[in-house]
Amino acid sequence: MWKPITCLAFIWMYAGFIYAQEKKENVFLHPDKFYQKYFPNLKIKYNPADSNYIRTYPKSHMIVSLHVLTPNIYVDIVPVQAAFAASKFRTNTNTITGLSFSYRHITAGFALSLLPPLGDPPDHARSYYRTATIKYKSPVYILTFRFMKIKGVTDVNAFNSPDPQKSNTPRTDVNIKEYEFEGIYNFNWKKYSYLSTIDYTESQVRSHAGFLLKAGIYNQQIYSDTNLLSMQQRTYFEDLTNISEIISYYIKVSPGVGGKLVIKEHFYAACTVFSPLGLYTNRLYASDEQRVRSETNLLWTLDGSVNVGYQSDHFYAAARCDIDSRTTMLHRMNFTSVYNYIGIDIGYRFKAPLFIKKFYRKTMPPGM
Repeated sequence: MWKPITCLAFIWMYAGFIYAQEKKENVFLHPDKFYQKYFPNLKIKYNPADSNYIRTYPKSHMIVSLHVLTPNIYVDIVPVQAAFAASKFRTNTNTITGLSFSYRHITAGFALSLLPPLGDPPDHARSYYRTATIKYKSPVYILTFRFMKIKGVTDVNAFNSPDPQKSNTPRTDVNIKEYEFEGIYNFNWKKYSYLSTIDYTESQVRSHAGFLLKAGIYNQQIYSDTNLLSMQQRTYFEDLTNISEIISYYIKVSPGVGGKLVIKEHFYAACTVFSPLGLYTNRLYASDEQRVRSETNLLWTLDGSVNVGYQSDHFYAAARCDIDSRTTMLHRMNFTSVYNYIGIDIGYRFKAPLFIKKFYRKTMPPGM
């Protein structure tokens, strides 16, 4: 008699467990249900730009872009009053190849050093480069997260070479890593399109300029398995003789200006310049991971780009030059890092595949 009752009780408990599992579904794994539950009234809307100046492409269009760039990236660590004993780290990557994909408000991309450098300078280490970027953008503002890593540099200061017959010192053990999170606000977004110069999701149809504001948080790391300083230069850095890692944080707020000159509708020239001061914190660590020194100072930066190109309904091509230069003066040393890229962008617009549309619709908030 008890066996049927026991079986019925077990079935009832199991069914209740299954129901509870369904009822307690984790909405964080389902973005569309998450927005419906926690933000039921959320509806993102944007006012249209002036169509006399800016052309906005259909929301159903997707853009695939190819980027081929030649980088010039270097870091200088200069002891105060002893410039001859500086570390001059230079990268050796002749070509970076990248792809990016844009659909509606999201752009994602990556870049790698695919080909080995050709015609290497003597005694230069090969540098391995990779980066990944994701952007959320609207006509008014852009939010960007970027990761970059470089492995392998060359110290071109002959003073630091252990071999008097050689002027360069390959440092395959040195790495440069950077994390960036920044936002850009366009004050003249109705008539000036900053998007038309960075990911081409819009087109500027008439010449115009505008004021911009950039704010960001940045983390740069330079580290090695061994000492970053050579035996010859250590005495000129005073108490900083055992340094294997330099970690830098800085915050900047950058007023800037951008403009685009449109020539015969399809050709253009564009320029953007930011020149701010930022708050910079530098932490130096020894090989045993003990902090040796920490300093905070103002950091001067120069950030800008110039490009010329061709744009049409489905195709665009541009040649561009980007530069990001940072210099700060600390108590024991001066620190400079420069990221300079020269290259071409080629892209094509087309109707997005159905699976992209479905994934985007289930992932993004309503209206995006």
